[in-house]
Amino acid sequence: MSRMTTPPPSPAIPAARTASPSRRPLVLFVACALLACTVAAVLTGCSNLGEFNESAVVRQAESYYADKYGEHIKVADLWEDRSYQLFGYRSSGQAFCTMEDGSCVLVDFEEGVVGDNRQQDEIVAAYEQRFRDAVEDATRRLESAGYTVSTMYINGFSPESDGFLDGEISTRTWQRNEEASEETGSFFYARYTDDERFFEQEASRVYLGVPSIELEISGADANYEHGFPVNVPARPAWVDPIDAACETLLPLTDNDPEVEVTVFQDGYRNAARMEGTPFGMLGELSPFDHEEPTGNWLIVDWVSLGKGIYVTSDEAGVRLRGSDMALAAADGSLSLEDLVVSGRLDERESRAYLPEAFEIYRLDTNADLFATAPAYVRDKGWFSVNIAYDNTDPETGLAQLGIEPDALAPSLYTVKANPDAADSEDEPSLDVGIMRTETLPNGFQYTSTALFEDESLMLARA
Repeated sequence: MSRMTTPPPSPAIPAARTASPSRRPLVLFVACALLACTVAAVLTGCSNLGEFNESAVVRQAESYYADKYGEHIKVADLWEDRSYQLFGYRSSGQAFCTMEDGSCVLVDFEEGVVGDNRQQDEIVAAYEQRFRDAVEDATRRLESAGYTVSTMYINGFSPESDGFLDGEISTRTWQRNEEASEETGSFFYARYTDDERFFEQEASRVYLGVPSIELEISGADANYEHGFPVNVPARPAWVDPIDAACETLLPLTDNDPEVEVTVFQDGYRNAARMEGTPFGMLGELSPFDHEEPTGNWLIVDWVSLGKGIYVTSDEAGVRLRGSDMALAAADGSLSLEDLVVSGRLDERESRAYLPEAFEIYRLDTNADLFATAPAYVRDKGWFSVNIAYDNTDPETGLAQLGIEPDALAPSLYTVKANPDAADSEDEPSLDVGIMRTETLPNGFQYTSTALFEDESLMLARA
């Protein structure tokens, strides 16, 4: 909470209708003086910053420390947590108290003691062990279900290593003054005595920093040609073992999910990370906007719409089926000239487009799709999707046109009205989304866009 105050506005100075010449300099002087005071107040950041009850903070820190550790250790140093800005300082409403033993106690001016960092190393190590146990449990469950787990990472580290939660769990960053370097520490309120009681006491206070677990698997519902999942079951067999393992972590955070899990087909994780693409991803468990105990699952399932076009959800909690969407020809709604000129395709696209291949499609969603979507999707009225295009598919009709498609041309484009065009003459009237020149492993082109509840998505082939 900021403890800065805003200087009161300067009182208005009424104009003197019949002021004599001798009074005008006085009025001018008063106005200038008031303006100078206001400017000075802004430049110095006038506030009651630092006017907290220092003795009360010290008493809270020392009393908390004595009750927790049974040791009467005094506060050796105390400073307010402040951020340094252009016209002054801003308070976080908290103070860091360095104890005589070198530990630090964090005190909130309104809420009281937040915690201390005396046991941070052993506590972080204890949480890491909980995660090791969880991923070992997930591995056993997956293997019992017939899967092979080839790779497992937590925050990019092997579960066997130490430190994969360092700097992530209940971490605070502070700076003594503008010139000092930043310091970090993990602050915990409850005392750790190597028993279950600590995790129960700390559950509502701890923040895990959204740990990321990644794994590669092979087996049923996990082996798709070229890493391109199609005709995926409603709930793939690998979901339940992972969910069950994640449920063992929920008590650590008072049953609020904080763990993100990404599942890849065997051999695809590195390529997906390096390219920033959906290479070989089977699914992702997201703790955000969760409606399920462990979070919302994103299940990758490329649904064929015909004409060589595939779509899959890219939003956790939303699953697409072929009946959720309809692809139809939209002849006459857009010309090739519109696409090239109004969308400035000729300026942005380096590869050739073929006029004889030009065709327009309209993608509409079924009303039930949004009605059954998670609340946060219904509230915003749209969700993210990935679109893939196979220009070698016979359904494209390119062969009948005498066109020999290669890996990139002809291509598919998303087309929307550009909302910025009304405010600037320099903006094109159409917002054209271009397929990636780096294809998926099966050679399909792809792009990302959004599907709106009350708006059709236009697709153009050229």
